Amino acid sequence: MSIVLCLTILCVKRWDVWFGNPIEPPYQTLTEPSRIQLTFGAVGERSRNAVGERSRTAVGERSRNVSWQCGDTLAPSNLLLIKEGDVNLIPAEGKIFHTTGGTTVSYHAVLDSLSAGEYHYRVETGGKQSAWYDFKVNADTENFSFVYLGDVQDTVGGVSKQFFKNIRHWQPDAAFWLFGGDVIERPHDQYWNEYFTSMDTIAQTLPILAIAGNHEYLKGVRRTLEERFIYTFSYFLENTDFAAYELHYGNTAIILLDSNRDFWELPAQRKWLEAALAKPAQWKIVALHHPVYSIRGKMNNLTVRWAFNDLFQKYGVDLVLQGHEHGYARMINEGTTPVYIISNSSPKDYRLYFNEKYQRFGNGERFYNTISASGDSLVVKTFTEENELYDNILLLKNKEVRDRATDIIPEHFEINNRSKKFKGKELKKYQHEIRTREGFDK
Repeated sequence: MSIVLCLTILCVKRWDVWFGNPIEPPYQTLTEPSRIQLTFGAVGERSRNAVGERSRTAVGERSRNVSWQCGDTLAPSNLLLIKEGDVNLIPAEGKIFHTTGGTTVSYHAVLDSLSAGEYHYRVETGGKQSAWYDFKVNADTENFSFVYLGDVQDTVGGVSKQFFKNIRHWQPDAAFWLFGGDVIERPHDQYWNEYFTSMDTIAQTLPILAIAGNHEYLKGVRRTLEERFIYTFSYFLENTDFAAYELHYGNTAIILLDSNRDFWELPAQRKWLEAALAKPAQWKIVALHHPVYSIRGKMNNLTVRWAFNDLFQKYGVDLVLQGHEHGYARMINEGTTPVYIISNSSPKDYRLYFNEKYQRFGNGERFYNTISASGDSLVVKTFTEENELYDNILLLKNKEVRDRATDIIPEHFEINNRSKKFKGKELKKYQHEIRTREGFDK
């Protein structure tokens, strides 16, 4: 009886956390083509086989998707694409979204079989046109870099816009950006507006990838991924079972997983992952929201570890990019791959639990990462929001990993008003852990 009572009390206290979805505030429907998002597509170069059937190769590398929003009713829509004087009019598909805050329509257009070079485009819905934007398809996809950002999860009128603008200035040659989930605080229009305001001129001109985080989900007995996220990052439309995606960029495979699924849905994704990892690639990079090895508690994310981690080992994954836990941590697996990184780009940071598997930690800062592939090496660097180098590791083709930061670059910790608050013994314990980590308390 006491067990039932305790469970009842727990459910009452945690009901909103587990199942509650705040009502979306009313919003005004966008009347011009807006919130334009450039990303990769689900197909790449296409060729015809001997009987004329079209087959897919180089998944994503030479395709782009563009999504946007406009109006509250479906209207004829297209994308005008220009390259070196060649003009193509590409039709777009749209879908109406009725939410508690209002109604909007999302559109997306698929740009397939692109050749290397510079492109100009604008989108049109119901006779209303957007501004012109440019993007580039790189000829060299063997030597490239991209930017990885952990959780953003900013407030309305937040601080991310300047941070993103700075990163774009500091890393002008990045081929694309990848977000590690929780791009938005809630699946509400006001938070999508914050994302697009912060990413203005970046989202339209640089391919942006994102994985699903728990804040993109609607809570319930069975959680569901909010469809505006799927239509914004429209490569997910090709996979209706779960939000997973594989991009082959040159000799690098970048695989996005959905770690938010209920445990009984993970076997299907595991099967998909194994097929994706079995394909040849010099570098294999996996991104998922929930860390395989948590820095918030040893029992966290066990189902994710059981579902995926042995496949990372079996198929030689080089790098695992993670988020969710609002701090920084890096683990080198006994001097070899996989390397596990947890990163955080949000103004929120939480208490760290110093999991002994990780060699390096940090909080009190927002971080971003660059991953650079060149020849037989993969360089992973971590920078603070002031663009100061915080971590630096080198991965070699033979799976050797070299730590070029520990004992050279000091770790940084803070307990401030951005951190999750602690009191009494818990606060003193945390302070002692940090001082021990910094070498003051032994």
